[in-house]
Amino acid sequence: MKTSARARRVGIYLRISDDRLNDEKGVKRQEEDCRLLAASLGWKVVAVYIDNDVTAADRRKVRKGYQQMLADIESDHIDAVIAWHPDRVYRQPRELEDLIDLIEAKETEIRSCLTGRVDLSTPSGRFNARMLGVVAKYEVEHRQERVLRKIQELVEAGTIHNGGHRPFGYTRIYEGTGPRRKVIEDRIDETEAKHIRDWANRALEGETLYSLVADANSKGIKTSTGGAWSYQGMRYLLMSGRVAGLKEHRRQVVGKAVWPAIISEEDHQALRALLSDRAEQAKENGAQRTSTARKYALSGLVRCTCTPDHIRMKTSPSSNRKGPVYRCPPRGDGGCGGRTIKIADLEQLLEKLLFDKLEEVEPLDEADPDDPRPALEEKLGKWERRVKELKEELLEGDRPIREIQEAIDTLNSRVAKAQREAAEYSVKTRILEVSAEELREEWEDYLPARKQSVYRSLIKEIRIHPATPPKNVWNPDRVEVFWK
Repeated sequence: MKTSARARRVGIYLRISDDRLNDEKGVKRQEEDCRLLAASLGWKVVAVYIDNDVTAADRRKVRKGYQQMLADIESDHIDAVIAWHPDRVYRQPRELEDLIDLIEAKETEIRSCLTGRVDLSTPSGRFNARMLGVVAKYEVEHRQERVLRKIQELVEAGTIHNGGHRPFGYTRIYEGTGPRRKVIEDRIDETEAKHIRDWANRALEGETLYSLVADANSKGIKTSTGGAWSYQGMRYLLMSGRVAGLKEHRRQVVGKAVWPAIISEEDHQALRALLSDRAEQAKENGAQRTSTARKYALSGLVRCTCTPDHIRMKTSPSSNRKGPVYRCPPRGDGGCGGRTIKIADLEQLLEKLLFDKLEEVEPLDEADPDDPRPALEEKLGKWERRVKELKEELLEGDRPIREIQEAIDTLNSRVAKAQREAAEYSVKTRILEVSAEELREEWEDYLPARKQSVYRSLIKEIRIHPATPPKNVWNPDRVEVFWK
């Protein structure tokens, strides 16, 4: 039992939720008042616990000062607590109940500069404390509602949020100084924007995100936080509405933004369709990251005619040290196991055939009668209108919710498929819009993955026929190309 003869050893608890300037002036004012109260009571201050710029409204936020105070009460280092106001100590009812149990067990006294003694040892005292906690909780939730409403207004207006890191591709203009400065404008950073446009164009030509990431990191291009690029980081950047000057909320585009666009809305929609599809493919095929498709431009297209379905040939080191080859799988894996073709010879031939093909293609000045996009756009418009109607039916409640939701899911699946088809055709048209002369000038600088995207957009498959005597002499007639 504690005796009244000894001065109480008091710990002062200080907290302020929002210190915009981070100068601790708020907690310092609280400390002055708390020390005056301790002196008037004849109590000895043995510890000061500070949680500056830390809210008590969110239980996920760790209050280190508060946790240390509880530990010191438990260890009998202090036997009294002074705070400026009870809501500085607790704002969550659950937190209060834990505090009541500890205070009762340790006979700790709590005083407040504004409300006097906080008596948690009697039913009436605990009732008053709980009522203060309920009021504080209400105030917190009411303020959160106002904040969320304000965020929604900002979303609808397409304005800039103050939170988060600087977006890659933009320079931020601030008003004020310090960690609470206000963002007033996002301007295009031309150096970073050039990278975004290049990556977007290459992705729209069919190049994989893994290839873009590897290329960016090899060139030392950093993210806006100074880190290396990852698959998810590159995918998020290229699929985001931000780089197209669009405002997003919960991954959905809600309208135009106030900042300038780096890429067009058309390219943004094509990227979303293509990259969401590739993400599903990546989940199904975990080997995609290390595929040799990144090393050799024709991998995946080369097939052996030894089987009716033309089995895919795989890369293999040459046994005679003349360089790597494409080899038919062994008999146990469904192939013949013997047919090979040298990769260097095949790539050289396909480069010539590619440029010859592009020179034959007339410029796309007129509409392509085989372009599927007009028909797809008509279907998309019809399906999107139907989805909107079904969502209105959900609100009316005249039909079973499950039935309506299944119809919406089916239509959304059709929309996504149509968007992918349109985007894939756009990949091909982008390749054909480049003249053979322009492509030839840039070809040597293309990474294998980028060359592969060109080949895949124009070639269905490459069939390799049996070698003819003399078998050690290169024979281009063995190669049969099926163009799209």
